[in-house]
Amino acid sequence: MQIHDFDEPVDRIGTDSYKWDHEGEGGKYIPLGVADTDFRAPREAIQAVQKVVDFGVYGYGEYPRERFTEAVSGWYQKRYGLTVEKGWIRHSQGLMTGALWMILNAYTRPGDKILLQPPVYNTFGIVIQGAGRFVANNDLILEDGRYRIDFEDLERKTADPRVRILLVCNPHNPVGRVWTREELTRMAQICKKNDTLVVSDEIHGDIVYGDHVHTPYFSISQEVLDHVVVMGSPSKTFNLACMYSAYVLIPNKALRDQYDVVYEDYHFDYNYLGIEALIACYNECAYYVDQQNAYFQKNIQMVKDFIAETMPEVKVIEPEGTYLLWIDFRAWGMDQEALIQMFMDAGVRLNSGASYGSPGVGFVRLNVATQTAVLKKALERMGEAYRARGL
Repeated sequence: MQIHDFDEPVDRIGTDSYKWDHEGEGGKYIPLGVADTDFRAPREAIQAVQKVVDFGVYGYGEYPRERFTEAVSGWYQKRYGLTVEKGWIRHSQGLMTGALWMILNAYTRPGDKILLQPPVYNTFGIVIQGAGRFVANNDLILEDGRYRIDFEDLERKTADPRVRILLVCNPHNPVGRVWTREELTRMAQICKKNDTLVVSDEIHGDIVYGDHVHTPYFSISQEVLDHVVVMGSPSKTFNLACMYSAYVLIPNKALRDQYDVVYEDYHFDYNYLGIEALIACYNECAYYVDQQNAYFQKNIQMVKDFIAETMPEVKVIEPEGTYLLWIDFRAWGMDQEALIQMFMDAGVRLNSGASYGSPGVGFVRLNVATQTAVLKKALERMGEAYRARGL
């Protein structure tokens, strides 16, 4: 079996990295914000891309539909024991830049409402509003350190005929919930009753911990197939974000046809290198995921231990999935900007919880997907900031 060295130092400064050159300002800060990893992709993906690069001709490609759909279908079979019909699979140029935008244009019209579950990934709202649609909110409820869905509010919100889509984040970014089959089923039943389409962003689906199991939304029952669209990508799992190669699973033929119209009308193409990386990862790199998830768990435990020992009044929301920690600093009673600035002054850049909606005020999001040595250094700086402020 292949072994990947996740402790390998990788210097991303000066590589036009959003994380290190923008958020980290070229080394001024240790950035634990944007959701990519600091690890090299699997060697099989690198070799697949290198083969195309070495060929040296980068003209128009012919989208390799058969190899692409076989790889995606095969991944769901190997990883989840599920059969995905190849006819369900549609290509997209990333999820936010491609899939969500096309879904909004295929299934809604300007002025329609899209229902979100804050605190939630902030780019959802940016894309929705940029497309001329409105955001409605079904806020999650934090209870005894764990988030749950407000189903009563979901019933009320989806009864509004202007709410056309419930956009589910599964696993949830940033709170780390892996929704159970029962929770997914109840959401689907409510939405079906109110003729609301469920769109499930499952980009973090391969990253789950312990006894938690990611349940792809299309798999919960035969009854939901006509009312569910799933968005997926290897970008979080294998650190392929800049490749913009993703896919949409659409079991319902009428919905597929609507998606195809949008895709074809805008003459979309595909990333010649990204497709090869996706195929290589899904065909050959399951080993990488298992090792990486174990590495994430080790880093998560280090953060939890640090918080418990250094600032015990702060609470880490136990992550069931994703490599993003959602941390509750409300006990400090600090202004949100002052909270983020305190850690920036110590040389660490975190994501403000306020950017994920009003329920996120008082929280921060911390990305553990970096080398343990880098994370340890960042935590040391955070501890120094805490002690210096005398909190």
